[in-house]
Amino acid sequence: MKNLPLTATLRVQFHRDFTFDQAIPLIPYFRGLGISHLYASPLLASTPSSMHGYDTIDCHRIDPDRGGLEGLCRLVSALRTKGMGLILDIVPNHMGVGPDNGWWMDVLRNGETSAYAQHFDIDWSPAEPSLRHKVLLPFLGSPLVDLLDAGELKVDFNKAPLDGTTPNGQTFRTGQGAIALFYGEQRFPLSPESEAALLMDADGPAPQTIDNAFALSSDGTALIERIHGLLDPHTKPGRERFEALLDAQHYRLAWWRVAGDLINWRRFFDVTSLVALRMDRRDVFDDAHKLVFDLYRDGLIDGLRVDHVDGLARPAEYCTRLRAKLDTLRGQRPEALRQQAPFFIEKILQKGEILPLEWPVTGTTGYDYLEQVDLLLHDPQGEAPITAFWAEMGDADFENVEHVARQEKLDTSFAGDFDTLVGLLAGEFPLHRDLTRHALAAALRALLIVFPVYRSYFADGGDSGADFRAIDKARLAAQQILPFYQHNILDQLCQYFADARIDTTMRQDILERFEHLTAPLTAKAGEDTAFYRYARLLSRNDVGCSPDRFAAPIAAFHAMNRERLANHPLALLTTATHDHKRGEDGRARLMVLSEPEAAWPQTAQGWLDRTSSLLEKTSHGPSPVPADAYFIFQTLISSWPLQQDEFKDLPERLDAYLTKALREAGSRTGWSNPDDAYEKACLDFARGCLSSPFREELSSYVARIGNAAALNSLTQTLLRMTSPGVPDLYQGRECWDFSLVDPDNRRPVDYALHERLLDDGVSFDSSCEEWQTGRVKQSLIETVLALRLDLPGLFGAGRYLSLTPTGPLSEHFTIFMREEAGNACLVIAPRLTLALSPDDALRVAHQGLTDTRLSLQGTWHSLLHDNVTLPPGDTGLGYLKGRAPIDILLRSKQ
Repeated sequence: MKNLPLTATLRVQFHRDFTFDQAIPLIPYFRGLGISHLYASPLLASTPSSMHGYDTIDCHRIDPDRGGLEGLCRLVSALRTKGMGLILDIVPNHMGVGPDNGWWMDVLRNGETSAYAQHFDIDWSPAEPSLRHKVLLPFLGSPLVDLLDAGELKVDFNKAPLDGTTPNGQTFRTGQGAIALFYGEQRFPLSPESEAALLMDADGPAPQTIDNAFALSSDGTALIERIHGLLDPHTKPGRERFEALLDAQHYRLAWWRVAGDLINWRRFFDVTSLVALRMDRRDVFDDAHKLVFDLYRDGLIDGLRVDHVDGLARPAEYCTRLRAKLDTLRGQRPEALRQQAPFFIEKILQKGEILPLEWPVTGTTGYDYLEQVDLLLHDPQGEAPITAFWAEMGDADFENVEHVARQEKLDTSFAGDFDTLVGLLAGEFPLHRDLTRHALAAALRALLIVFPVYRSYFADGGDSGADFRAIDKARLAAQQILPFYQHNILDQLCQYFADARIDTTMRQDILERFEHLTAPLTAKAGEDTAFYRYARLLSRNDVGCSPDRFAAPIAAFHAMNRERLANHPLALLTTATHDHKRGEDGRARLMVLSEPEAAWPQTAQGWLDRTSSLLEKTSHGPSPVPADAYFIFQTLISSWPLQQDEFKDLPERLDAYLTKALREAGSRTGWSNPDDAYEKACLDFARGCLSSPFREELSSYVARIGNAAALNSLTQTLLRMTSPGVPDLYQGRECWDFSLVDPDNRRPVDYALHERLLDDGVSFDSSCEEWQTGRVKQSLIETVLALRLDLPGLFGAGRYLSLTPTGPLSEHFTIFMREEAGNACLVIAPRLTLALSPDDALRVAHQGLTDTRLSLQGTWHSLLHDNVTLPPGDTGLGYLKGRAPIDILLRSKQ
């Protein structure tokens, strides 16, 4: 069968409980939905039992938990029989640390002489003397001295080696060495020299002669007992010998709390289980991508999704190198699969930021589209009253909240990175220029706190206007938080970052460190902290969104669509991902609260008043503060199930979510210092809302806004499938999605139910009668994606024409036309839907429909509504009266 063009992707999360072979029987269903390409989560070997795959431990193997290379071949073979393709998510920025990562363990054993010492972004010459030529391992649950006293560090046989391969083709054992240092389930290799010396002192055999059989024999037991005696931390000689053994390693074990201060290797954000790769080195690039390129050359994958591109030292260089390699391999692929490979980058674009046009990428993974449609579906009239209400509980200025969070992260998670950068800058600005280290630190801190985008690209040779605008915008904002006498210091600092004439190795290092700091600082302080503190309206708090923005006009939506069509016409469009904060339909339900008709501030105030007694009855310890109670109300609204049987696991789901949300916020509890009493008070409050008489009031309110919320969901679904770009469907979201943040949004999908709904084939019009089943959303997707497959050129390169209706409901509809080679479709999508008063079948009887008109040329027939044809001329939307007010029309050919 001929391979389908790229018209729609479906993201699938593969793991040990959902393998390649389990996906194969679902391929006919995916094809029936209209999907052209599956879009797989990372598939390279990852930490055993990993449920996400972003912790790669071997770049040269397909993960055995997911089915291995053989399983992948079976999956792709089944896809090809349906003409479908596969896009693979890859993780070039980092790997998982631990005993299963052969590269990492070789570095720990051999230090700077390891073949992989330059694979990882390790600072082998940090300012801290105790870490010179060592790797900090902040993996201990308590200070090292306490663990030695408690005897929790032991030397034992390295009984479970795994095979690995060096760049020269030599084999080695993961964590190689006959004996290793153990702490709980963790294992740390000994350097060859210290291992040999210890075995000699214990009258043991040479390391290379020890095998598993010896380790299990009485001789092996006796040897380990002798080693334990030599290293007895409760005797003076044993303690000295143990401490000397630790000092002799190429790493320094440390308490996990010192990571932010001392760590000398770059992590993914502040996650110490993920170590960054030096992807700017060509040898690392080649080594890490070897299997990926083999898969592409052999026709097992058709394109790539690149995770966290802003974590790389030189993203533009990386993208250029990746594109060149893929283009080179095209001619070696099976003849029917030689189209240019799409590759998408995961990048969050901040307000006013665009994807650099010089990057040879297909587009982003679609967070920018999530923001675009989210802003469209909020009512600007709700901003003032909702903001005023929130201001009574929390800071109404999101930038203030985010800036405070950035300061906290600079003092904790990234304190060491910040101090190192300051030290390097101090060396570039001699004291005779009256720039002290303290003054530089103050200026740099201010700049980091207000930096407007995830990162600049000066280290990548970037000289675009966007980089200069970003640094200048940051400079002006930083001036507002610095005393006047420090403005000159700030100016000099910004000039240094932006001045490409300073072409030195030190400046390159400083730029990379600066840009490696702004991105994780923005992410951790923003989406991972401030998003959980700032609860004005939670539908605006999702990945890719700027919560300080409340709504945007229809014209802004059209403008972004035109820009994408011009520059990245095949970029992914998404409204749900494995990383979203709440499900796309839960978010659509919260959007309704922005409409004045929802009376949300008054409703929420009434709920706070009426649940004050509930707090006293159910709380243990301190009661939730109003801001957290308000956060919980919105969480309940967004996650409220449509089917009664889905309530049974809602309390446990809420417990897990709220615990995570409260700790991420870090205001009254946190991951490193949890306040169990306060957390329990919040969880009890949420459970009380589900079990007290208040539940009926909450349920009635959700029902009152439910029909409008369903229309919002259908609108964002239709717009995602018809706007310029390639629609991406996250697994299972062809039906309703009221999930919460991971891992809740990665729960198993009831594919059996979804297959039955598709097989039943109920039409869109009929499915509106029982929209709660989810078939109405699935039917919309099935209908529009079938059209995309029939007319790929229409949606791939077709012209985009925005249309503005006249009449009383002109602001309630987003309308545009796609046109190409004589084909045309017209998209009509409602917004601000509560004011339209949809009934329980999503039908609208609003008189204003008849008087809201469009001027159309040609004859049009509806793909969603039965027996509807619109003649040429001045056409009113009255035909939607008594129907769900949403449509996609196809123009009849002359």
